[in-house]
Amino acid sequence: MEFNIIPDEEALSKCAWCHNHISDHMEVFGAGAKLKPDIDLSEYESHCIQISLVSEEKPIYMMVTTQGSEAKKDDKDCMFLFCSEECGKKLKNVWKKKSL
Repeated sequence: MEFNIIPDEEALSKCAWCHNHISDHMEVFGAGAKLKPDIDLSEYESHCIQISLVSEEKPIYMMVTTQGSEAKKDDKDCMFLFCSEECGKKLKNVWKKKSL
């Protein structure tokens, strides 16, 4: 699986699933996930990356948590932002199927 660093602005202003713009004045949803032990993203800590979870044409935006962060303490290796609960559910379903 390919991982590419993307600008924080891009990842933090777009839905991880559908890439719709997320403005400062709209409700935003978030989720975290734990990765399988054999997936090492330590070189990407504190960065936003895109992954080809579904296909090359539909990258997913993901924030990689850092050691000592609240998310990492909650056992989350990565975080996602969504524009809707629907987008969050779609990503969670694909995540489970891919068994990351």
